[in-house]
Amino acid sequence: MADRSTIGIIGAGRAAHVLGIALARAGYEIVAVASRTQTSAESAASAINDAGQQGGAGACAVTSAQGAADAADLVLITTNDGAIAEVAGQVNWKPGQAVVHVSGALGADVLAPAAAGGARVASWHPFQTLAGSAKLDGVTFGIEADDDLYGELAEMAKAVGGEPLPVPSEARALYHAASVLACGYLTTLLREARRVWEAAGLPEEAGRRAIGAVAAATLENVRSLGEGATVTGPVSRGDVGTVRLHLEEIDRVAPELIPLYTAISRRSAVLATEAGRPTGPLDTWDALYGEFLAPTSGLLTAEKE
Repeated sequence: MADRSTIGIIGAGRAAHVLGIALARAGYEIVAVASRTQTSAESAASAINDAGQQGGAGACAVTSAQGAADAADLVLITTNDGAIAEVAGQVNWKPGQAVVHVSGALGADVLAPAAAGGARVASWHPFQTLAGSAKLDGVTFGIEADDDLYGELAEMAKAVGGEPLPVPSEARALYHAASVLACGYLTTLLREARRVWEAAGLPEEAGRRAIGAVAAATLENVRSLGEGATVTGPVSRGDVGTVRLHLEEIDRVAPELIPLYTAISRRSAVLATEAGRPTGPLDTWDALYGEFLAPTSGLLTAEKE
């Protein structure tokens, strides 16, 4: 471990806590944390120090952004995306120092001011929600870096239980969109499912348990079997009557969800068709959706698959 880079962190939100703690437990020396908010920096440093005692790492200090850069061989910028370029432009970097942001959507080019100062720049993004009790075991880390720095960042990913994956700059927006669809928007979809449950007059907590359990089982099946083998529901069976019943009731209690339900239902019909299920013609489904959708919704004017 003696040849590992010392690490400084600029930004003290969820990413700093989760990644800093994981790296400290893996034996990395997190030497400094900086944040615009003193309380946040102190909280992150305290958590990292506690984890470092388990991993055998040294103490982590609270300092300024410049102080973190001065103290570390490798600096993780864990601020929100909009502040990354600002941090890169305000700090005086050391030649050869590694400056790495953890954004999924942005490429390493956002760190151009640091590169102009002689730093090596990269992106190291965990393809994982960092809310709650985030786990990094088996998590993909999308990395954009030159060969020498890629190797170091790949080793960091493996040390915290992750799997490194090269993700070039031109792929990052779609890579991140996939992450948002699978995480942030999945959360939204589950909330709307629970809202429909509650509109039926069923208990809120029972809905949280029931919907959470079926979603967890579905995700496990998708991981082991793939989406095509896992797709279920009335659309996959060609059960137009049941989907009509859904639409009628949703239109009655939560009409604002009609575009969401129909859009997901149609994509499910496409997936089921691709998987060889008895879904029926897409035109049949489009005719049904058209009875409930406003003409300007755009769903039925899309190019036919």
